[in-house]
Formats: sequence, C-alpha cells, structure tokens
Amino acid sequence: MCRDDWAVQTGVRQNGEVVAPPPPSEILEPEKPPSPARILFRIAVGIIVVASFGVWLYAYSGAADRPPPDELDSTRALLDAREAGQEFEEFDGTAAYGVRASSICDTAVGSLPDARLADSGPARATQLREANRLLLEMIGELRGLPVATVRDDELRNLWLDDWETLVGDRARYADAVENDPAAVFSVSAVADAERLERRLTRFARTNLMLPCGAPSDLG
Repeated sequence: MCRDDWAVQTGVRQNGEVVAPPPPSEILEPEKPPSPARILFRIAVGIIVVASFGVWLYAYSGAADRPPPDELDSTRALLDAREAGQEFEEFDGTAAYGVRASSICDTAVGSLPDARLADSGPARATQLREANRLLLEMIGELRGLPVATVRDDELRNLWLDDWETLVGDRARYADAVENDPAAVFSVSAVADAERLERRLTRFARTNLMLPCGAPSDLG
C-alpha cells in the first residue's frame, strides 16, 4: 500500500494533495428540534405581535370612532355640537337629556341619608326606606323627561328599569337588616353577567350624567 492510500483513513485528497479533516469543533451537528418551552415562547411572541398590530388596525379602521351602543342620540348630538364649538338644544329648546337628568340625580342622590351611620338594624332600615323613596321620585322624573327619538326612549326606559330593580334590591335589604343587623346587601343578576350597579353607572357615564350612577350610600 503506498503512502497516498493512507489518505483514505487520515484525510481527504484534493488536487493530488492530502488535506487534513476539519477538527471536531468545526463539524456541523444536526440541528436539534426546539424544546416545548421555546415553541410556547415563540407562539406567545407571535400573539403579542399580532395583537399589537390589531390594536393599530382597529384604531385606523374607523371602528374606534363609533359611538357606544348605549349612547343616546341626544348625547351624540351634544358631543358633536361641542366639538364644532356650537351650542346644543334638544328638539323642545331645552338642554340635552343627560344634562337635565344629571341635575335631577345630583339633587336626589345628594339628599340620600347615609345608612352606614345608623346605630341599629331598625334605624338602618328606616334610613334605607327614606332613601328608596327619594330614588323612586328621581326615577319618575327621569322617565318623564321628553326625548327626541324612539331609540332614546327605549334606552332610557331600559336603564330606568335597571334602576327600579336596584331599588327593589335595596328594599329587600331594608327588610332583612331590620331583623338582622349583620344582613348583607346583594343585587339581582342581569343577563349579560355585568353587575347591575356597574351597568347603571356605565350608562350614566356614557351619557354625561355621572350623578345618575349607582349611589354609594350602602358602602
């Protein structure tokens, strides 16, 4: 066997010369498949990127400018007028529904006795019943305000129906706390799983009448 034949075992023949094989550190190893943790990380990063893009897409699509579904037509007209630097009056020459309602609620809710200051169950029940009477009068006034559109009338009445439900819950609590000072106040469940008092307050906030949100006299 000649010397060059050893190249088969010790190296590679190139152009008649024997070239030494690459050191082990330069030999490429097959790529290992990514671990489950790395796969999850890549998926999470992809979701974040897509979500971030979606936020900007939503912002520039015009959908973000659509009014909330519980916004009264009267409120939208008022906001548009303010944006244009103009005064707004309802069809009957009065202020927007939310402006008139806010004044009524501010007077009524500001007059509620603080039931938390009662020193006994019967005293607390008495305060609650007086507060509920004031709230029912407020609801009657709000329901009697004129509105310009059928849609506004429907939304307003649904909101005030929720108000009456809340007053009913308060009335049951008054009966309970009269006999048991440790009784706990609870509200009726609503169809969309949103807490009743939060839905009341959301509608009030959307329509620029914050005083018409759920009262906090019960804590």
